[in-house]
Amino acid sequence: MCEVNKIEVAMEVLCDIAMDDGRMVAERQRAIDALTLFRESLQTLEHIARKTDLDVLKQRAGLYIQRIKSGAHISMSAV
Repeated sequence: MCEVNKIEVAMEVLCDIAMDDGRMVAERQRAIDALTLFRESLQTLEHIARKTDLDVLKQRAGLYIQRIKSGAHISMSAV
């Protein structure tokens, strides 16, 4: 499997976890955090911010979106 496909699959799985309302909020938050490992994750984070049912997840995704767009270096320990 080529590297791009692995990244796409990983981001898709993390998005599925973030959007799964059957999971604990902490798991969903960690999935959003993990998306920041990929510089290609902006569209995925925007999708989560638009579609999620919880304000805390919208805010978390929104914070990362803002930081990515401003060019800030993102790490999972930033939040």
